[in-house]
Amino acid sequence: MRRKPLFLLIPALASALALSGCAGPAQSTSTKAGILRIGAAAEVQTLDPHFTQLPSANSITHLVFEGLFTLNAENKVVPELADSHEYSPDGLTLTVKIKSGHKFSNGDPVDAAAVAASFSRLLDPATKSPYLGLFSTIKEVTAVNENTVAIKLASANGHMLSLLANNNALIVNVKAAKELGAEFGRKPVGSGPYVVSDYVGGERYSVKPSPVYVGDRKASLTSIEWVVAPEDASRMALLETGDVDIVERVPPESVSTLKSLADTTVEQLPSMFSINIELNLAQQGIDNPKVRQALNLAVDRNSMISGILGGLAEPSITMPGPGTQDELRKTFEPIGYDPERAKELLKEAGYGEGELTVDLRCPRGRYIKDEQVCQALKSSFEKVGVKATAQVMDLGAFLQHIALPLDQRNESGAMVGRATQGMDYTLYRLFHSGISTNITGYNNPEVDKLLEQGRATSDTAKQKEIYGQVQEMVWNDQPDIFLWYQKQTVARSNAVGGFQIRGDETMLLDVASVK
Repeated sequence: MRRKPLFLLIPALASALALSGCAGPAQSTSTKAGILRIGAAAEVQTLDPHFTQLPSANSITHLVFEGLFTLNAENKVVPELADSHEYSPDGLTLTVKIKSGHKFSNGDPVDAAAVAASFSRLLDPATKSPYLGLFSTIKEVTAVNENTVAIKLASANGHMLSLLANNNALIVNVKAAKELGAEFGRKPVGSGPYVVSDYVGGERYSVKPSPVYVGDRKASLTSIEWVVAPEDASRMALLETGDVDIVERVPPESVSTLKSLADTTVEQLPSMFSINIELNLAQQGIDNPKVRQALNLAVDRNSMISGILGGLAEPSITMPGPGTQDELRKTFEPIGYDPERAKELLKEAGYGEGELTVDLRCPRGRYIKDEQVCQALKSSFEKVGVKATAQVMDLGAFLQHIALPLDQRNESGAMVGRATQGMDYTLYRLFHSGISTNITGYNNPEVDKLLEQGRATSDTAKQKEIYGQVQEMVWNDQPDIFLWYQKQTVARSNAVGGFQIRGDETMLLDVASVK
């Protein structure tokens, strides 16, 4: 049933309809049973899981690929291709037996050789996966027989199953990846319940059921379609006119309006996303702990959350967001707003009024009100006597920029949100020295040592002690301007059932339905 637009301006609606491919006046396509349409806030960039970085991409790759293990709606590790697993007595070999009969969408078998080849691709430096360092704990993956792989570890790792359940460890068809090259990101070949049927970069993607899928997550829909609409008003228009059934990242100004629609449900769900300005610690000035402390004290988080984010966030109390193995989180008092103390610290660091310059980089449309937050941070720093600039970049350009080596980036800090399942995954990749995803250049030998100890043990009590120390050191060293944990707000047509979304904002559409 078509809904009447209530609040959107004509230009925004025209933009939305252009994105959905309509050339004339507003015409709803109306909800069709078995077809689920989603208004996505961000371009996925690639569907190659060895490279994906965005939750919207993870939502699709979760349907197209299978992993040895996966994460359920509660963010718990559960087996997928794995039938059973066991560690060697020394903890350095994980042997996994694979379920038989699974096939890639091109008909190739998902056997031990295919699984080993997928991990070899991920671990090959020539592949240039940004996650190589994270998976460096895996020394080698070999096929023991047709249905058994041996994962040999460089050192004991108590977080292996969590690591293997991550999206970046999904099993890809290496033959297809070699044949397709960069096109594999648009035409991925996996063994999941769906296959990609359409991919128009920056505009839309769709999947349809895989005819060869044999797993437990059988396709429940005839098609799932994503329409990319980064501009908030355009994306909300797609829902109002019935052109999509779900929209992600509902902006605060649209919440009450969407709630008033009779056939729409607005859900505000917990999010693991920890939004921070990850600082460039190699830059003069930022390398001074007193400057970093001053910048943190210059930010009035509560006012920004209420005034800009419409209350859709909570101030940070440690770097890892809620849901990141909460049993291992150590939390602290939120950082207060104290501009006078910030000025004192800058003076103690040798910077008088206007003598320190800070340059921020932020994405456009990736996080709630990211562009406005970037400008507000600039204003906050100027109020304590810091010359500040704020450059907002389109998401694709931003992601490419922050992937550059630190010596090729000259900004003072970049706005990044992190939402990852495990404490090891979160902390090791961001704060262990020498890891490519450690974009601040943070280097603390004691933290390195603790992270290695935390990775080596499976004793939860020891992990709690170790990761508590790491979080305290990071909180005190302040390699980031710690901001907040954003809340995820999603609106959907009441025709949609079975919809689930994880704390890392990955939509689980396996059992979704549209009536």
